[in-house]
Amino acid sequence: MVIGLLLVVGASVAFNLVRGRQWWDGLWLGLLCFAILEVSRRVARPPDSGYQARLPLRLTGDHVEVSGPDDITVTIAWSNIARAEIHGVLAAFLVIEPVDPDRTRPPLKRWQWAGHGQSRPHEILVPLAHLTPGRDVLRRELARRLPTDRERPPAPR
Repeated sequence: MVIGLLLVVGASVAFNLVRGRQWWDGLWLGLLCFAILEVSRRVARPPDSGYQARLPLRLTGDHVEVSGPDDITVTIAWSNIARAEIHGVLAAFLVIEPVDPDRTRPPLKRWQWAGHGQSRPHEILVPLAHLTPGRDVLRRELARRLPTDRERPPAPR
């Protein structure tokens, strides 16, 4: 970021000197453009949140595979999902909560996937940045595959 800022300042100063202006004229405009580009880059690609640079979510006919921190891949059967919801607009994420954390592979420990926005001990938050084919397709697939309350086995006590 510092190198980019120095390049913008240097180009702006050189441009002003070539045009016969005072070297600081319009310098704020170059800095403003750089700041806008940097903010938009961070919104489009959120900073590293501990997740590996690999496919974070995979839906199969039998289960959901979620990859996360420390090279852990958790497999949750469709019948073991209590809720799966998409939250957020710019930085969207999927919230998955299993009915029985001991039936996931490997079994989930309390707060194992603790992260920003997690409100329950066995929630899994999956960032959806750069998701293809898109959130609408994911919503349709979740609605199609998730069991209704009548089909879901009762939670252990």
